[in-house]
Formats: sequence, C-alpha cells, structure tokens
Amino acid sequence: MVQEQQIRHTFSRRLAQACDSAGMEAHGRQATLATALQVTPKAVSKWFNAEALPRRAKLMALATYIGATSEWLLGGEASSLPLPVVHSDAYRVELLDIQASAGPGCMVSSEVVETLRAIEYTRDQARTLFGQRPAETIKMITVRGDSMEGTIDPGDQIFLDMHANVFDGDGIYVFVFGKTLHVKRLQMQKNALLVLSDNPRYREWHIDEADEDQFHIIAKVLLRQSLDYKRFS
Repeated sequence: MVQEQQIRHTFSRRLAQACDSAGMEAHGRQATLATALQVTPKAVSKWFNAEALPRRAKLMALATYIGATSEWLLGGEASSLPLPVVHSDAYRVELLDIQASAGPGCMVSSEVVETLRAIEYTRDQARTLFGQRPAETIKMITVRGDSMEGTIDPGDQIFLDMHANVFDGDGIYVFVFGKTLHVKRLQMQKNALLVLSDNPRYREWHIDEADEDQFHIIAKVLLRQSLDYKRFS
C-alpha cells in the first residue's frame, strides 16, 4: 500500500513536470488532457492529486501526448525525462521512439515513447504540411513491419495527429488493441470496425462493441515520409 502511494505521488509530480516541459499552461491543462484522452475531468484530477493512476492504454496515450515515457512518469530513471520545449518561431515536431508495429503487432512497453529528436519547420512549411494544426498535436514515429507495405513501408516515418484519438472516418490510425500497438487502416462496417492491412498477405479482422475495453486510438496518420535509398556504387 505504501509503495503504491509513493508511485501515485511520483506520477503526480512528474505529470505536472512533463506538462510544464510540454508548454501546457497550468490553468486548463486538466481539461485539455481530459478532452484529448477521452476521460472525465474527475479522472484527470485524480491523476494530478495522486489519488489514482491511469490504466495502461491511457497511460501510454498520456505519455505520448505530453512527450514523456510511461516508464519515467511512474518513477523511472531521469534519462527518460521529456525534452524541454524550445520556444521559438519554428514549428517543432518530435520524433518518438514508438517503433509502431505495422505487422502482427508489438507488445506495448514502458520504453516505446521516448523522444529521440525533433524536426523544425518554418511556419510556411508547417502550414503546407499540417494545415492549421498546432505543433503540440503533431508527432512523428517510425514504423516497422510490412503489413501496410505499399502505403507505409518498413522504416518509413509517419506524422500523427494526436488530437484525432477517436474514429472520425475511414483512414489509417495508430491504436492499441489489448497489449499490442498497431498501425492499420480502419473502416466502419455496420456496428464494427474493419481492420485492414494494405499488404494483401495479411487478413482483415474486426473490432466490435465487446472489444471496446481493450481498444484505444492513439492518433490518426496524416503523412508518410519515406526512407528510400538509391545505390549508385
């Protein structure tokens, strides 16, 4: 019991620290997180007041959203500390070490959301790529696996809209199902979601109402950046 209380207090303190590093204003941050993660304001209040911890899928989504790692939030080494926000006129997009699976799925671990680096764009470049979306809602991850090959190849980097964490129409999403992380195409089919792989070697599968407790959308895929090399010698 004492250890659990210590973890909650550490989590609460580091959550506030990560929000500060992410440039989130103290006033209104709880409401922002509640909306982004699709939880009640009361649930978020309990996180900040060391009364409760988020469940695994929500913890991962929270860590991704604020640019931290779930391991660090729960008391891990300081090396997992989120990178400080650089205040400048540049539009800064963080690359996260999620290594999202576009194959059979990868186990969700506390180490999959570490920020590796950030890429900066001019405001004009960002407007062309991301429209009017604010920089803090855009993240970039590297994909592994070949089930989306042809659309997203192994090693490609994809840009995510972190505010799009509910199904808002057919498209490619990053989501957690059970204990695995996926990049797949989702399509509504009557009362179920059809999970599609663009590589025809992989079979489709469904997510229905009975699966809701183990299903959480992390983000929607906006763009792909291909790592395509051409050898000349």
